[in-house]
Amino acid sequence: MTALALAAALVFPSGGAVLATSPAAKPVAPAARSSIKVALDDNYPPFSFRDAEGTHMGMLQELWALWSERTGVAVELIGTDLSLAVKMVEQGKADVIDTIFRTPSRNRSLEFSAPYATLDVPVYFNADLSGITGPASLRGYTVGAKNGDACIDWLNDQGIVSISRYPSFAALIDAAVHKDILVFCIDDPSARHFLTKYGIQDRFRYTDPLYTGELHWAVRKGESALHALITEGFNRITPEERRAIEERWYGRKINGGLDANRLALLSKILIPLLVLGAATLAWNAILRRQVAAKTESLREAVSALSASEDRFRTIFDNVNDAIFIHDLDSTGIIQVNRRMIEMYRLGDHPMSALDIGMLSSGVAPYTLDDAVLWVRKAAAGQSQIFEWHARTLDGDLFWVEISMRRATVDGNDRRLVVVVRDISERKAAQERMDFLSHHDPLTLLPNRLLIQDRAAQALARSERNGRMVTLLACDLDEFRTINDSLGHGVGDALLRAVAERLKTCVRDTDTVSRTGGDEFLLLLSGLPDADAVVETVALLHETLTTPFDIDGHELTVTLSTGIAMSPADGRDFHTLLKNADIALHHAKASGRNTHRFFAEAMNVEAVAHLSIRNGLRRALERGEFLIHYQPQISLDTGKVMGAEALVRWNHPERGMIPPGSFIPIAEDSGLIVPIGEWVLREACRQAAQWSAAGLPLTVAVNLSARQLQRPDLADTVVAALADSGLDPLFLELELTESMLIENTDVVLANIRKVKALGVQLSIDDFGTGYSNLAYIGKLAVDKLKIDRSFILDLCRNHDSARITAAVIQMAHSLNLTAVAEGVEDDDTVAHLRHLRCDVAQGYHFGRPGPADAVERMARHANSVAAPAA
Repeated sequence: MTALALAAALVFPSGGAVLATSPAAKPVAPAARSSIKVALDDNYPPFSFRDAEGTHMGMLQELWALWSERTGVAVELIGTDLSLAVKMVEQGKADVIDTIFRTPSRNRSLEFSAPYATLDVPVYFNADLSGITGPASLRGYTVGAKNGDACIDWLNDQGIVSISRYPSFAALIDAAVHKDILVFCIDDPSARHFLTKYGIQDRFRYTDPLYTGELHWAVRKGESALHALITEGFNRITPEERRAIEERWYGRKINGGLDANRLALLSKILIPLLVLGAATLAWNAILRRQVAAKTESLREAVSALSASEDRFRTIFDNVNDAIFIHDLDSTGIIQVNRRMIEMYRLGDHPMSALDIGMLSSGVAPYTLDDAVLWVRKAAAGQSQIFEWHARTLDGDLFWVEISMRRATVDGNDRRLVVVVRDISERKAAQERMDFLSHHDPLTLLPNRLLIQDRAAQALARSERNGRMVTLLACDLDEFRTINDSLGHGVGDALLRAVAERLKTCVRDTDTVSRTGGDEFLLLLSGLPDADAVVETVALLHETLTTPFDIDGHELTVTLSTGIAMSPADGRDFHTLLKNADIALHHAKASGRNTHRFFAEAMNVEAVAHLSIRNGLRRALERGEFLIHYQPQISLDTGKVMGAEALVRWNHPERGMIPPGSFIPIAEDSGLIVPIGEWVLREACRQAAQWSAAGLPLTVAVNLSARQLQRPDLADTVVAALADSGLDPLFLELELTESMLIENTDVVLANIRKVKALGVQLSIDDFGTGYSNLAYIGKLAVDKLKIDRSFILDLCRNHDSARITAAVIQMAHSLNLTAVAEGVEDDDTVAHLRHLRCDVAQGYHFGRPGPADAVERMARHANSVAAPAA
């Protein structure tokens, strides 16, 4: 079988063996069908495609027409995008799909014919690239592919997910030509068709086939009758009919044979002539041998020279770099390749009229004089390679990399071979990388590295002119709320808008920088005094008061600012930044939406803060924490009902550190979580020990906001109870009112879990926050602890007395225990008993102390009768 005949056998679908039936064979039974719809890819020449006017044509169109004639079933061909064709068949809008590869995902919905064509599928890539050899080398590239093509499934199976999809092979090739993509996956026949059609074969290379695909036609799963009908119809088409269709699309073979009669006549004429010629040939045989030998030798030399010149010209004109040959004597360009003409847009300009100056930007260091220096070095035998700012003949500038080497061309050693590579894209990428290394990618403001460099320059100038350099550390207040509620897209848009406004508040000589998150740095140089700084800061705050319109959301933000000025607050960038951050911290602590100047006292406080924070990290490991317990007394019986666990820090160098000095820092740093877990475990252990000794005292442990918001809170409580063996009834967890208004859903869920364990709950500092009585009911708390600020003024302030009475009455109406904190004298005790308060604690009964002090007090108090009210 010839190669062309073999191709025909592969190209045309049969769905099985080809039956050698005659064209007049009886039509296939239509299986209750009068027509079918066939969807197929209309961008797959020569199988199925459209011409320049949009007319659908191809080998499959003729083949299906012949199939229709054999079966008596009308065929409607629907040429469309392959992915749409697949959906049409899957959704029942078409009966058959043709020109389709078989994939595991398609197997689930389609029933395929036997393959009728085998196609290689390689990866094509821009000729500038190197190292593209197979799937592993594609990582880091975006691979182009036709939408719906089986190549996409194959790439995904190889772990390659960065894929750019195009609606057609033509669009895919167009994107590759314009370098929108550098690597693309395409069937080999279609690739060769388009690359040859556009004459751009030299621009691309290709790998070995990634895989070999097979073309099929297919119907929906379960359409067995239709599958059999189509298969039988194709079996009714003869090999001769298939070959005729093939020849119409591939061209007919030339028949080189002669018929017998003509051959006999020709023999009669030639035989006499041959006899006569033989005598003549014999006469000249010796001469011919000599001439033939010399001619053959000359022919071989000419052929070798011609082949060598052809190879040189092919390479010279098809490399992707521009090449020109420079004559050192005339300083002219004597020969260029095709890429040189394209790159510099030389057109029909005569080579003799070209010089290097015409092809250079003309701006130092890229002038003719600069080029002459490079040429002299190359002429002296030193190979040169350098970057150059080049110019096309019509004036456009671009970047190239030039290599020069002296060479002998046509026997003349006064030549330079110059190779020019276009590196415009590489230079643009380098410039982009340089920009991003010094700028914030979101706002395009200078980053910390760039503002640090500018600050160094400004500080150097300030030493000469005596002017101040000021660094402002700015932070948007409550910006995290916007990100959490509206999403990071809105947050990013807001940051860009804020950056633009901040730039309008400063001079061109100043710098606005974003250092990360919602933090900005402003460098102000040359201001005369602090008043001028305050004016600028006031303008910043005023400018931000106007609401921002971000994606339909009206957003208002405020700014907290810390100010450090050189030379008073530092003579280098790092010192100014540290002090500005300290001042910013104080601005936020002062209620936000304000500014603070740095003062040395702030630095002392910051150092102490850092020292405590670092010490906290080691305190747990070293066992420096201990717990003091303050007794809680029943005002009705005088008995000790329980004790509140209060953590203390016994620092090895500074002694006992009060809770107010380290608890806020632990909260801020997150260290309160491990510290709180330790307190919980230790308090449960102590309460269990009391219970075992016959003192069933309830231990109250304060929960921090961070603990209450952690999803593992209930697990932590369960572990503490299990390890200690404490009955949950003797554990009380204290919450503050402020916890109930933050992350309400999370808080409610955690409290319900803890309450389900049988643990008691109390609300501490009641009356100072924003308690929602509905929440108190939902949470099923057991106690309300009245804040000490009301108890201390109970006997002297009528308002405090009324509030205390109201809280006690409300607690009793909700069946809760009322607990008074901060009781310090007998008059307060008497007043609380009069108001029927249940429990009290304070210095009047006992200061916080070791567990054994509470135990002694409990044994003594519980052994005597309570005093009369």
